[in-house]
Amino acid sequence: MTASPVTLTSVGTTATSVGTDPAGTVPAAPPVTDIAANPAAFREGLAQMVTSVSVVTAEVDGARYGFTANSVTSVSMSPALVLVCLADTAECHDAFLVAETASINILAADQAHLSKVFATRGADKFAAADFPAGPTGAPVLAGATVALEGRVHERYTAGDHTVILLEVEHVHLGEREPLTYQGRMFRELAQVAS
Repeated sequence: MTASPVTLTSVGTTATSVGTDPAGTVPAAPPVTDIAANPAAFREGLAQMVTSVSVVTAEVDGARYGFTANSVTSVSMSPALVLVCLADTAECHDAFLVAETASINILAADQAHLSKVFATRGADKFAAADFPAGPTGAPVLAGATVALEGRVHERYTAGDHTVILLEVEHVHLGEREPLTYQGRMFRELAQVAS
């Protein structure tokens, strides 16, 4: 079974093909940049990666906390581990250092506004959508494409971020199209003929 190719489109624009140009030619190799000479090239390179968009949520001592993340990665099937990275300057960083449970909520295509709310310091984040408590007590976004809820397995310091390993205990699987982010723009996936 082969998967159908997927085209990325900017939200509100028409589809553009990915790969070779319409004439069928292969683009020239891009220039190579030494990040020691141009540190901004690293950030620019990462911006070209296509990622899902998530809000990560937890409850600590009766208060709810959350942040926007696109650095979510599956790690292991047994045990079921995923990781998410949180900047050490984030407003909710201290809460996630002690949170026992959390939920990684992958946003649906019509939930881009939540990405902005959860990235804004001082915002009333949980007033923006419905987040009922899941089985572990972590807030789970209603209507997410998928939510991965579980217990914090380990935490590591990596540069200017904390890596949080979450052992997934519950998967809240929706059937909605995901929101993606690439080139500093929200995008939607569109199926293309194979």
